[in-house]
Amino acid sequence: MDVRDMTARCLDQMWGMVNRATKTLSQAELDRMPGAESNPIGWTFYHMGRVEDRWFHLLDGKSQQTWEKGWAQRLGIDPDPSLSGSQMTPQEIAAKFKSPPAEQLKAYAEAVHAETLAYLKRMPLETLGEEIEAFGGRKMTRGQILVHVVNEMNQHGGQIAYIKGLLKGYQGRVV
Repeated sequence: MDVRDMTARCLDQMWGMVNRATKTLSQAELDRMPGAESNPIGWTFYHMGRVEDRWFHLLDGKSQQTWEKGWAQRLGIDPDPSLSGSQMTPQEIAAKFKSPPAEQLKAYAEAVHAETLAYLKRMPLETLGEEIEAFGGRKMTRGQILVHVVNEMNQHGGQIAYIKGLLKGYQGRVV
């Protein structure tokens, strides 16, 4: 096993957990904010897909993200590929964001993840130390980006499971 396999397995496990945590949620539960300064599950699910999409397309050097292949229109969300939700405050999310159904969010995430896995299979290991310009103009190595993405995705996946527990109580293990 190398870093490509480990990254793929981490993301596979995280998406499995998110899918188990969201499969029984109603539309109202996807949109409910657990607190005034908190993000709803639907927004977090959307954001996770955008995070993986943007970062892996940056690594791959592709100009077109999965988002730009009709997913923005299907989900009814702003098609601007530079948006991932991270620029929005909880107040803006409450005012402007209506979650698409979980099945649609899952379909987008699966499309993104398929492209991620294809990239990881062909990613040359010798490029891990290569520094590239990341979002906001900061420099990061390709290896640092992999660590960042796995960390961020697991953080948000845990948030989804936690918020579900707040909304519905314990319903069995999701991990």
